[in-house]
Amino acid sequence: MSSSLRQDLIRNAVAFLGDPKIQSSPVAKRIEFLEAKGLTSAEVEEAIRQAAPSSSTIAAVSAASPYPVTPFVSQQYAYAARPAPPVPQLDWRDYFIMAVVSGGVMYGLASLARKYLWPHMQPPASTAYEADRDALAAQFDAVAALVADMQAESNSTRTAVEKQRADVERVTEEVEEAVRDLRLAESKAENELREIRMEVDAIKDLLPKMMDKTRDAQTQSLSELRTELASLKSLLLTLGPSASGATTPAPMPIPRPTIPAWQLASTPRPTSTAAGSTAAGASSSASTTNGVSSSTSAPSVFKGPATPEPEDSP
Repeated sequence: MSSSLRQDLIRNAVAFLGDPKIQSSPVAKRIEFLEAKGLTSAEVEEAIRQAAPSSSTIAAVSAASPYPVTPFVSQQYAYAARPAPPVPQLDWRDYFIMAVVSGGVMYGLASLARKYLWPHMQPPASTAYEADRDALAAQFDAVAALVADMQAESNSTRTAVEKQRADVERVTEEVEEAVRDLRLAESKAENELREIRMEVDAIKDLLPKMMDKTRDAQTQSLSELRTELASLKSLLLTLGPSASGATTPAPMPIPRPTIPAWQLASTPRPTSTAAGSTAAGASSSASTTNGVSSSTSAPSVFKGPATPEPEDSP
């Protein structure tokens, strides 16, 4: 066993010396390193010989190293080429150990495979298939029920929307009809206002003419009344003493001046309102005229301020 160990040391030394990085180092340091590893001088020489078989290698090493390198040659005897060490024989104990170790490793691998890989590699049982089938059927039933609920809700929503649309259309039609009626009423009101405005304008135009005619009629009535009073006064004066003994008659009340009936008949009637007021004035004028005509023979119907009663001459 010792010889085999020494051969291993020599082989390690040869490999160490054959390293290109180590060859650049000084030979003395390499020898010291090998001796420090436990190699003898002979073993170091053998390792150097095997690491540098030719003189060219030694020359290259000497050229790379600053120190002179001399080949180590045994002075006592020349070493013959040693044969390769024999391969160690294995006995039954080695085989037993390998079998035990291999069996343990195989058992561990089989246990791991059976525990972790085998459950995943086995096909699922029929109960698992049935459970999955039942779960999928339940999910499909739930989805179908949900779809039916959504469809019913959408139908109710569509019905409500259609009803609301019908209500909106009906309300829209009512609003349009109301707006149409409102526009018609507005246009009718505008036409009526236009007619009223035209009637008012016509009345405004007729008022000055009526005032002028009334003023002329009053002036004529006053002049006629003065004429009659003057003729009456002259008549009283001509009667003389015969009239003085008689009882002096009570003075006649002068009626309120109004528009004569003939003037009312000749005046145009622009509106129904003006016609009504004119008719009322005509009726009152006719009654007043009749009252005055019963007392006097001269026309005494006029419109204007009341004329003071003339004083009788003595």
